[in-house]
Amino acid sequence: MTECFAEILWARVDGPAKKWLERVWPGAGGRDAAPSSVQFRAAFAGCARRLRDLPLQAGDVRMLSDAGVIVGADWQLDNVARTALLLRALSLLPGEEQAAFVRQVYLRGDFREQAAVLQSLSFLPRPEQFLELAIDACRTNVLDVFEAIACENAYPAAMFPEAAFNPMVLKAIFLAVLVGRITDLGNRATPELKRMVVAFASERRAAGRAVPDDVDLIVNLDAA
Repeated sequence: MTECFAEILWARVDGPAKKWLERVWPGAGGRDAAPSSVQFRAAFAGCARRLRDLPLQAGDVRMLSDAGVIVGADWQLDNVARTALLLRALSLLPGEEQAAFVRQVYLRGDFREQAAVLQSLSFLPRPEQFLELAIDACRTNVLDVFEAIACENAYPAAMFPEAAFNPMVLKAIFLAVLVGRITDLGNRATPELKRMVVAFASERRAAGRAVPDDVDLIVNLDAA
């Protein structure tokens, strides 16, 4: 997985952007030198100025899809760059330091950087170590950040316990985020999730408020 993101990134950058990437690439200053949190965050943020608005090419999307990556419709080269940077940095860090490192990158980033971290979680080493961060991210009221963890992202279906997955689905309905964008929802549609959704719909009707069509979609899913 590391090679996939890095291969696409290095094949696409050239000129000043490539020189910048060579300078900030984790470990560039020494074969086994792990970056400090401050150094890495500067590189992570720099992707916006250096690589944003560079669309992925059809071959890039195909390579990512073949590797099992769900490529969001809004992905650009900076998404790939940030995942490649995270993978490289974590490869230089002891396992016990990785979760704290990723959490700091997330907490200190802007909304787009936070979204990039969340979109990367499934591809990072020992993804279960980032579960607390991912669940916390579902509490955000920033739509782009919420969509980064809830939509076109395999992490929640693979890692979230029911007590975290179900509220995420309800929040998606509340925020008018199409639940069809939640990866593997059909396999996580338990009777408890349906009960919660029906209760939510009943409360909306009692208050004279519209009920989203996604309520019926979930209720009609086959229970896992």
